[in-house]
Amino acid sequence: MSLKERLSKILSLNLAKNYTAVSYAMMVDGEIWVADALGTDGTEEAKPATVDHTFNVCSISKIFCTVAVMKLVEQGKVDLDTPVYKYLPDFKMLDERYKDITVRHLLNHASGLPGTQWKHFSATHISSEDNHEYYQEVYDHLAKSHLKAAPGTYSVYCNDGFTVAEMVVAKVSGMPFGQFVKEYITEPIGAHSTRSSTVNNPDYPLIQ
Repeated sequence: MSLKERLSKILSLNLAKNYTAVSYAMMVDGEIWVADALGTDGTEEAKPATVDHTFNVCSISKIFCTVAVMKLVEQGKVDLDTPVYKYLPDFKMLDERYKDITVRHLLNHASGLPGTQWKHFSATHISSEDNHEYYQEVYDHLAKSHLKAAPGTYSVYCNDGFTVAEMVVAKVSGMPFGQFVKEYITEPIGAHSTRSSTVNNPDYPLIQ
């Protein structure tokens, strides 16, 4: 039995009965020794998962959002301590303290924003390449909201902050966020399978 067969058998013993798919790889000194995928692609056709399939990465995407913001800082287009509303004129809240939220607050979870605007929050597919409709939903949601705390008071995990940071990237760069990340981050480092849902790479289909 090969190393891949042994590892995949061990992994299969620990999977839930209704799992969709899982993949793994082991790298030693920069070389992939073994890789495999188990399960299906999650579609009605239930095609076998392969090592070329990709998965939604959830909050790991915050790393890419942070790097995107810092690319704009590097380009001199964003200042971390500038209030967010100066980059996003449509950003308003019932709580006037929103004007004190800076880009830095967004990235260190200290904005005081409500937390998560769940509608379409974890969607695999969205309706437009530039996220316009979703961003408008976020603007509308925040316009009816109050802060949980004064900006900078304390840090607590906040998805809304990174959604707004993404919106800053799109607004300042003049590019859809997914396209910006592709052009300035993932493609330059050769991460061709790593994309946002708006610019999926068909060579690396997404597990549904």
